[in-house]
Amino acid sequence: MKKFISVAIIASIVFITGCSKSPDKITEPLPTAATTIFSGTFSSNAHTTSGTVKVVIDAANKKFLVFENFRTDNGPDLKVWLSPGTSGSPYQEIGTLKAVSGNFSYELDASINHTANNRVLIWCKSFSVLFGHAILQ
Repeated sequence: MKKFISVAIIASIVFITGCSKSPDKITEPLPTAATTIFSGTFSSNAHTTSGTVKVVIDAANKKFLVFENFRTDNGPDLKVWLSPGTSGSPYQEIGTLKAVSGNFSYELDASINHTANNRVLIWCKSFSVLFGHAILQ
């Protein structure tokens, strides 16, 4: 019994520390002299989510996924995914959500297909929960 309790305590500690949450707020400088090629507005799913998201091309011909006035609830293991739908499969992972509110961006490499995967998902990977999404148009 003592062995079981010890294992349960260790597993709980690993679970809690492995499920870090996103920072509350961030304000990054956004790409300048950028042209917007797609944009969308976030809608709530399991959690209240709002703000806008854009795909932009800057003067150096780099593509970025730009979040503006973004806000969602905090949660463990939040990811930014691009997907053709909102089911969470298939998807292309952009990265860990930088913050639950603010203005920030992610550089998109050439492997990211934002045309076929035109839904931006805020996805809790640990619990397979869609917090919110936007459709890029």
